[in-house]
This record gives sequence, structure tokens and C-alpha cells, in this order.
Amino acid sequence: SFSMLTCIQQSVMNLGILMVQGLVNSFGTVVMAAFAAAVKIDAFAYMPVQDFGNAFSTFIAQNYGAGKNDRVRKGYKAALWTVGVWGVLISLAFICFPNAIADIFFHEPKAIETAVGYLVIIGFSEAFMCVELTTVGALSGLGRTRLCSIISITFTSARIPLAIILGGMIGLSGIWWALSVTSIVKGIIFTCTFLWITRKRQVNKI
Repeated sequence: SFSMLTCIQQSVMNLGILMVQGLVNSFGTVVMAAFAAAVKIDAFAYMPVQDFGNAFSTFIAQNYGAGKNDRVRKGYKAALWTVGVWGVLISLAFICFPNAIADIFFHEPKAIETAVGYLVIIGFSEAFMCVELTTVGALSGLGRTRLCSIISITFTSARIPLAIILGGMIGLSGIWWALSVTSIVKGIIFTCTFLWITRKRQVNKI
């Protein structure tokens, strides 16, 4: 049932956070504190998009229910441009000015180094994460919440072994890459899924 999937999704997300935090903690207290703060900086960047996705779900549901499939597709394209521009700006800020951002919150060299490494690597996935959050809202508006949960559970679960493998191979940055790569893949998968579903409905209508 959908309630069971939602429960599993939340459990997997929390387990993933705990596992990643455990891996990070092994690098020392300074790294641990820097990671906790850097995650909050990242959250500040994507939370507006998350709220946008929730509101966008209502727009999609209303137009889908009214049979206005053209508005659904046009609205999705407009939304992608909107969140895409925001995501690219955040990516540029994280990749090009990580030291300036880190200096605002940290003073210890090790903490700054950790935060900079995190922001640069996560910066590559920000636009994809924004697309993911928006598309999840769009798919939810189409009534595909169960599919969203399955995709999220699958790729969020993949973060744990990927973080362990890459962390063992290249150290702390491997953990950041595990988070970044899975976000990029989820953004692509969610977008392709939405386009496939809406195109399939258009063909069936014809």
C-alpha cells in the first residue's frame, strides 16, 4: 500500500542520513561539525524549491483533473526553467565561491576545508536536485505518488553502499560524490519518467 511505501521511504531516508553521518564522524569532530553546518547551507538553497514543488503539485493536479494536458506539459516546462535557473545559480555559487561561503560560518582551517569540499561537489548536483523536487511535485499531481516513493527508495538506498565504497577509495570526498551522483541520477530519472508518462497519455488520447 501507499502508506507502507511512505513509511519505508522515510525509514530509508533516515537510515541513509544516519549511515552517512556515521561515515563522516569517523573523520573527527571538526569534520563532523563542518558537515552538519554545510548540510544546513545546502538545505537553505533547496528548501524554496521544495516548497515550490509542493505548490506545483496542486497546479498539475487541477489541470490534469480538468483534462488540460497541454497546460500540464507547458506548466512543467516553465517550472523546469524556473527551478533550473535557480539551481544553476546555486551551483555556480557553491562551485565558484565556496571559500567565501564557508568563511561566513567557519574559522578553523580544517572545518573550512571540509565545507569547501562538500559545497563544490554538491554544487554539481544542485540543479538536478531542484529538477527532482519539482518533478516529484508534478508526478504527485498526476497521482503517481507510489512511483515517486519507489524511485526515491531505490536511489536513496544506493547512497549507502556507494558512500562506503567511494569513501574507502578516495576518502571524505568520496562520500560527497556519493550524495551528489545519486542526486544527479534521481533528477534525470524523475524527469524522464514524467516525460514518458505524459507522452504516453498523449499518444493514448490520440
